[in-house]
Amino acid sequence: MNWLHIGLIGAIVFTLHAFQQIKITLKEKGHHVDMMTGWFEDYRKFKQLTLDETDEQTRYKYQRVLNGLYLALAGLVFIPLLMIMGK
Repeated sequence: MNWLHIGLIGAIVFTLHAFQQIKITLKEKGHHVDMMTGWFEDYRKFKQLTLDETDEQTRYKYQRVLNGLYLALAGLVFIPLLMIMGK
């Protein structure tokens, strides 16, 4: 197992962690959440929740979760491309 494989596993773990944080937050705010499906709908709800949040500290916390999700998704695209191009 080389570093790219480890990076890919890390990107998968961080993506799942970000989606877990999104689902937990939505559930705490009273939204219906299904743990295994509806990831895109949950993302849209969370993004709207972030935009509508009035407390600045909470909005920054939500934005950090979104930024982590974006970074992990970029890793899920970029790392396999590196693996394909390297072989």
